[in-house]
Amino acid sequence: MLYQPILLLRALLGGGALFAVLLSGAVCAQELALLEVHVGMGLPKPPYIMESGTSGLDYDIARKAMAAGGYKLVGQMLPQTRALAMLRAGQLDGMLSTSEGIGGHLYFSDAYIVYQNVATTLTRRNLKLRQIEDLSSYSVAAFQSANMVLGERFNFVASNHSDYREVPSQITQNKLLFMGRVDVVVGDRLIFRYFIDKLEPQIDATQAVTYHNIFPESPRKAVFRDARVRDAFNAGLSIIRSNGTYDAIVKQYLGAVRR
Repeated sequence: MLYQPILLLRALLGGGALFAVLLSGAVCAQELALLEVHVGMGLPKPPYIMESGTSGLDYDIARKAMAAGGYKLVGQMLPQTRALAMLRAGQLDGMLSTSEGIGGHLYFSDAYIVYQNVATTLTRRNLKLRQIEDLSSYSVAAFQSANMVLGERFNFVASNHSDYREVPSQITQNKLLFMGRVDVVVGDRLIFRYFIDKLEPQIDATQAVTYHNIFPESPRKAVFRDARVRDAFNAGLSIIRSNGTYDAIVKQYLGAVRR
């Protein structure tokens, strides 16, 4: 199995001029030389995974880390449950954006991205949300399956709430909040920010919002069937963090939104 070809070239030749000359030609052909790693990456959730399935904050970080480690990432947009079943059946080499809670005899990478669910309100309302239970006092719109994803405390609040709903399209959350149809929306902060600029002109999306950090951060990992691929991913992740590639990807997507 070809393993980390560029890193192997460095090890054989050392640094210096000879390595630099060979590397200049090798980099252009690297994509062709890399072994493909097929991964499930979930359904579109801009800006993490864009609708095209070939870009996004989450996808680009994983793709660059994998390439720096010597492999070519090939993503398939699939529901997480289906991707997990395919991974366990040997039909995929890995999955993106997961946690060790899925279990199984698999190999988990270092955390490469952090999702942050928040409760978002209009600042002018001056609503006080210090803990999950405070949501009981307000109308709430959350992302689909939030009651299963956000833990037992949130599930209890949602199950006993007379004005709680879940919406399949997260841009709908933005509409409901800015139009005053709900008091609070619950979802990932960056996804909410992304959709601000996607609303119809008649909706006043310039209204200031407040993000209430009542949920813990959610670090995400990639998972692979082969420990060597996991190790390559981790090595590549370290490389792109140190050479500025990681920060450049983050800036590319964070710079596309206003707040």
